[in-house]
Amino acid sequence: MDKAFRTGAALVKRLLPRKRKEGPRSSSYKTTTQDDQDGNYNRTFTYVSFVGIFMSLLLLLTAFLMKYEGADSSQCTPVWMYPSYAKIEGFDTKYTPLAQKYHLYLYREQDLDKVPLESNEIQLDGIPVLFIPGNAGSFKQGRSIASEAANIYFKSKGILENQVNTRNLDFFIADFNEDFTAFHGKTLMDQAEYLNDAVRYILSLYEESYHYEMVLPQSVILLGHSMGGIVARTMLALENHLPGSVYSIYTLSSPHAASPVTFDGDILKIYGATDKYWRAQLGEEDSFFSRNVSLVSITGGISDEILPADYATVADLIPPENGFSTFTTTIPSVWTPIDHLAIVWCEQLRHVIAKLLLESVDSNTSSKVKPLSERISLAKKHLLSGFEDYATEEGNVRRPEESSHNTDTTYSSGVQFVGENETLVIESTNYDTIQRFIRMDISKVDRDNDALKFTLLTSVEKPEVLFCQNFARLGSSANVKCVNAKNDINTVPRSTKDEFYPADSSWGKDQTPFKMLHFSGQDLRDYDFIIIKKPKRNILGDNGWLTATVSFKNPDDVVLDTPLLLSLRSRKLAVPSQENFVSQTWIFPNLWNSLVSYRLTIFAKDTDGSDNLFEPFIRQATFEPFETKWHINVAQNKKVDISMHNVSPYIPIDETQSRHLSLNIIVPPNMDISLKLKVNVFLTLKLLFIRYRLAIPAFLAVFVSLVLGFQFNYYRKSANFISFPDALGKILKSYGVVMLIVLFLMSPITNNKLVQKIFSLIDPVGLNKPFLLEEYHIYNNYYYLGIRDIFTSWIGPLFGVMTVGALFTLCKLIDFVAYLIGQLSEYIYKDTNEKETLPTWSGRDINVQVFDKKRILTCIMLLVAVVFYVPYQLIFMITVLIQLGTCVRIAYLEKHSVSTGNETIRKRQSNLINYNISILLLLTVVAIIDTPIVVVFLHDLAIRWESTFNSHHNIFAVLPILLLVTANSKFKIPTFSGFVDSYIITGLFFYLSFFSTIYGVRNLFWIHHLVNIICGWLFYGVFTNQ
Repeated sequence: MDKAFRTGAALVKRLLPRKRKEGPRSSSYKTTTQDDQDGNYNRTFTYVSFVGIFMSLLLLLTAFLMKYEGADSSQCTPVWMYPSYAKIEGFDTKYTPLAQKYHLYLYREQDLDKVPLESNEIQLDGIPVLFIPGNAGSFKQGRSIASEAANIYFKSKGILENQVNTRNLDFFIADFNEDFTAFHGKTLMDQAEYLNDAVRYILSLYEESYHYEMVLPQSVILLGHSMGGIVARTMLALENHLPGSVYSIYTLSSPHAASPVTFDGDILKIYGATDKYWRAQLGEEDSFFSRNVSLVSITGGISDEILPADYATVADLIPPENGFSTFTTTIPSVWTPIDHLAIVWCEQLRHVIAKLLLESVDSNTSSKVKPLSERISLAKKHLLSGFEDYATEEGNVRRPEESSHNTDTTYSSGVQFVGENETLVIESTNYDTIQRFIRMDISKVDRDNDALKFTLLTSVEKPEVLFCQNFARLGSSANVKCVNAKNDINTVPRSTKDEFYPADSSWGKDQTPFKMLHFSGQDLRDYDFIIIKKPKRNILGDNGWLTATVSFKNPDDVVLDTPLLLSLRSRKLAVPSQENFVSQTWIFPNLWNSLVSYRLTIFAKDTDGSDNLFEPFIRQATFEPFETKWHINVAQNKKVDISMHNVSPYIPIDETQSRHLSLNIIVPPNMDISLKLKVNVFLTLKLLFIRYRLAIPAFLAVFVSLVLGFQFNYYRKSANFISFPDALGKILKSYGVVMLIVLFLMSPITNNKLVQKIFSLIDPVGLNKPFLLEEYHIYNNYYYLGIRDIFTSWIGPLFGVMTVGALFTLCKLIDFVAYLIGQLSEYIYKDTNEKETLPTWSGRDINVQVFDKKRILTCIMLLVAVVFYVPYQLIFMITVLIQLGTCVRIAYLEKHSVSTGNETIRKRQSNLINYNISILLLLTVVAIIDTPIVVVFLHDLAIRWESTFNSHHNIFAVLPILLLVTANSKFKIPTFSGFVDSYIITGLFFYLSFFSTIYGVRNLFWIHHLVNIICGWLFYGVFTNQ
């Protein structure tokens, strides 16, 4: 047991911070003073590591254990369906070679949809829709929306607006065998090519369907989930795409703005090529794209912890006339965030999507969809809150020339006048005192000065409101021109003491939502008075009510506080009690950073003690992208978390657009409200993990390469290759404060446009182009952490300290593995003569040849496998295992040098173990980056083993690494005798650290190639000193 401990713990002694042992072995190449200094260096490493480990644990605990509350809490309703799937057997290798790997199904809702094949005749009677699953997604994910579309059409068709031209939907679903699309560019291309052939085949099926009574379809609606949305866009950019076969694309949680991972360069190239093609097509006014293609992106918001919701924006890619992006918290009658997987089945959302699909189709045309403008109009109606300027331009009130009509306003049945700044209230207790019509005049002076606003809030489902011009304008005393505001009335969540979440009154719930109408300023200039028709008593009911007021518009309060100020103190806001119900808006022009979250604390007090018609609620909004959150019943809930998706790392933004946060609170009469706003530290930390997961391997590469550069520089000067902890300790002791300052300042530096141009010019990858859309004032910050303000610059130092903690943990893990292997080896050899079975250190080992026949044959076999079958990443994983074995062997054999008395061998032994462990750490970081490709290969192997992997067969991408680990396995250490050669290896490591800092997060795959170059130079150092 003692032998095993000494053997396995040899590596522990080298890695762990410790005091040096007194005696000849230590003093042979280190003085006592040096030992004391190393103790200080190791203590520095240990202290910083403990801080880093604590911060890492805090971040992980907040990320995985902290629960979302209120409007951020997902409230999806479970769903039921009766699915059946018909496999399209005819779509085989005659049409696409990929049919061996992928399959196509037709969804049929039992007892509703027609059986697809009867008496050997195809029976398709609907409009084709193709569902595309995402990364590792199942084809069965398409069943929820398909089922709801069938149920609406066959059971509830009356809720649809275009009942004449609509038709049931034939949902085709792609089965990709749960391929990892996000990890592998060639897989994404395969899926896009397969689906283009599938679209052509689907359209041919309708030609063979003898009972198809409509105009034959010439296009297919695409519905993509996650990476399926990117596959849908890529389809249109490929050569085998059938022109005119796609008009409408709807995507759910699809990362349009940026690739979610950067482990594979092919993914980034596909993104770039696809975006370029789409922008070129949409940039031509007369192109098919500009006139016909729509793309609407829907994301689940904060609950999506797989893909940052910021990535779903399409503002830099799609003109407003062709599409937009929205959040599920924005969508009327949904009002809940939805996680990445639930977005395909959430009951409230699937109902809205199915209804939108059915209303946007037109069975009388070959395209099977309505014209582009009508489809976008419908999408705005169903998917936006209605308060956005982009949405209200579709309403009637803002278009009096098109929407007005003659109206009889003799009011023989009774009219009641309500003046400015007075409040109309209709409820069961005063119903009989209210006339049938209520007229609210708009004063000409105040109207022309944009000084008025009109607000209506009611529990009635369909209030009747008319905006009218007076008699003098029209020269008639009996008829006036009025605009019916029924299309302008917005649905908002119910807010009473009985509701705690906005989704409590969403679709399918027992509680009905409120209706709200709000216009101010220029919107009222064309009108002289407003007519409200009193709801019928049976519609109003016992608990129903309606309240409205024309009041003087309070100017929006502009609050200039910055995140820094709100982190130091709270901002107090107030709404004094008034007899009218109040709509107050605060604008925060400096609160636009998605990385920072806030906590709003509410204090409410009734001033008259009577029951309120409703409880105060808040609309939180950003205007690009279109994100709205509703915080209801805030007087009772007391605390509201404010998070947003606005300006985010690595996402392009239009700098001409306003990016401010807006808070609009609706307060009932006679209620005094005060609020306090400040930064929410824990929610801010929680949301860092989802946005910066790719920074983990990048920062590890920064520090490991920096330490290796220091080690080789130290080795050049002293011939001692110090251990990784010693080297990192020395760096932290001498330059730790400077490193923290640099990591902090890198954020504002990389956000400078001049610096970005320099980084763009020297970018060795060249796939990220921050100034690609400069003529449209759209910019992106691809560098470092992608941060755009100085306040969040603290994230850089935080990640730096956390990385030190991670490296400390990794070193400990290597120690533990070595110790376990040492114990296992001792158990195996306990009954064996160790001297006869195990090699010993000797001068003969130093000059042994790197390659023998066995190693040469092994290397050739591995390289041949790369050329013909496996990706080079798999061979790289084998080299990591070889390097791990080398470290274990050296640690096991180290004990034999204790009794030899040969200080040269002992010194070389120390250099070897330190060098090999540092190389192992470097390769481990690269292994994190290469693992996804290996996972894709193993997945492909499981479903179609006889086929060669379709990418990454470059033997030169792994040959230098393979040669180096082979040399390391023969206990070789690179030695550079020349001055230039020595500086080159140090410079290469420092360049890798620089690249990983500036470009690493968005170009992780390139780190492998830089490490490959470094390994080639290290092998050169071994080879030239044979």
